Amino acid sequence: MARAMLPLILLAHVAGAAPMVTPLDGTWQLLTDARNEGREARWFDALPPGAKPVPVPWIIQEAYPGYHGVAWYERSFDAQPPAEPGRRRLLRFWAVDYQATVWLNGRLLGAHEGGETPFTLDTAGALRADGPNRLTVRVVNPTNEPIDGMKLRETPARNKVVPYAAGNCYDHGGIVDSVELLDVPAVRIADLFVRCDPTTGLVRARVEVDNASGAPAELPLTLGLGPAGEGGLVARASRPVSAPAGSSQHEITLTVAQPRLWSLSDPYLYRAVARLGDDEQAARCGFRELRFERGAFRLNGKRFFLRCSHTGNCCPVGFQLPLDPDWLRRDLVNVKAMGFNAIRFIAGLATRAQLDLCDELGLLVYEEHYGAWCLADSPQMGERFDRSALEMVRRDRNHPSVGIWGLLNETPDGPVFRHAAGALGRLRELDDSRIVMLNSGRWDLNRAGADPPELAGLRSWRTDFGPDPNVTHNPTGKPIEGLGIQWAPGQLALHPGAAGQFSVARWTCAAPGEHEVTAAFTGIAGRATTDVHVLHNGRPLHD
Repeated sequence: MARAMLPLILLAHVAGAAPMVTPLDGTWQLLTDARNEGREARWFDALPPGAKPVPVPWIIQEAYPGYHGVAWYERSFDAQPPAEPGRRRLLRFWAVDYQATVWLNGRLLGAHEGGETPFTLDTAGALRADGPNRLTVRVVNPTNEPIDGMKLRETPARNKVVPYAAGNCYDHGGIVDSVELLDVPAVRIADLFVRCDPTTGLVRARVEVDNASGAPAELPLTLGLGPAGEGGLVARASRPVSAPAGSSQHEITLTVAQPRLWSLSDPYLYRAVARLGDDEQAARCGFRELRFERGAFRLNGKRFFLRCSHTGNCCPVGFQLPLDPDWLRRDLVNVKAMGFNAIRFIAGLATRAQLDLCDELGLLVYEEHYGAWCLADSPQMGERFDRSALEMVRRDRNHPSVGIWGLLNETPDGPVFRHAAGALGRLRELDDSRIVMLNSGRWDLNRAGADPPELAGLRSWRTDFGPDPNVTHNPTGKPIEGLGIQWAPGQLALHPGAAGQFSVARWTCAAPGEHEVTAAFTGIAGRATTDVHVLHNGRPLHD
């Protein structure tokens, strides 16, 4: 019963996204495809016997515990005739984890890869207005063996593992957010991005127009801004737009005199509404600026101390989906009540409802995506990382609570780290207004795959067999402290392996002849209990 509430709660947060929205959440049929034979057998025409009724949104694994791989969803629905001639019908999936291929009445509409972000497909030529429609979705929940070229570790999947191990995340997937049928005009607003300058009151709206009419369109574009909770307008602007066929970008601006700022104690929200011809799209927004400047975080120019916790949004049974939607709301309310002023969504997106709540509570958000953690290198790594990170930005960039984009979590130097380091320009094209955190922790100082990471200023040498044994060296002129250990200036530390393996350091003379070597052996973390051997060209000198 609590699960049935989830679609109703989430639908409350899509108002204004399209003129007419028909929800398709509820009970679907679900069938696993362990041998990956469904496409060849044309399951998109009709699922074979054995499918189970399941709720959508939810995860595959409650109906089929321990299953990972290909699964097929199906449901029927009736569609009303278009509101007006010439309008389009689109299917919007808010999130399918991980890869989705969609058929309507046996006709392929398209596919999307990426487990957290929305995608839209046109139903032209497939939707029936005079009878039931059969909607079929093939979902790939990756596992260790490749499916259509997708392996779990090579896809943005956070720290999901098979089999499950403590400290990781259970591998789950499915249609994990709402599904909707949209009725839209042929020329529509596909995306709206609103930036509010707290110092000038300037509001800049970037409007992406999707023109499917087949011909250029001349339409008026208007932008209105008013208090989100009160209605009415405080400013309005209008301009003509020439929209060529296909996708195009347009900007419109207005100015608010003495805007009320969004702050931690007074999270004041405005509502921006863009209208183009017969279509409109709305977004809540706020006047605020978060910067890190002169050694401190500053919100709207005022220095404050960032008090931040983090959440993985891990819930019983549904993992990323709660049995009771109020669990996630209570988590954030409690975070605010405990005196925190920020929350980090680590290696996974916040839900749309959570970001709405953070906007309203005055709780800053540091948000990361599935590809931020444990993504392995592959020929598709760059494309998959960019899709995971940039679609996060596109979905959530209107929320004033979002102050920091996070690209990586605890990722050592290597191909993924290097790719993320080069992604800043691509992100800035979508949003140039926020702090971007490249990596959580200086894991880039560490060799790829090594654990634990280096301490700042400390040099380390490891084998290819794991983190221990290893040798560390403090090349600086000051002590370095960490992990309960202090390295004195110039000190070399030999750390044996857990199974008693020796740690070895070799010194080579700069020139032949006689040399005197003086060394003092001592424990750096208490009493030393390790055997020490000194050899010269293989001959023992000291034991």
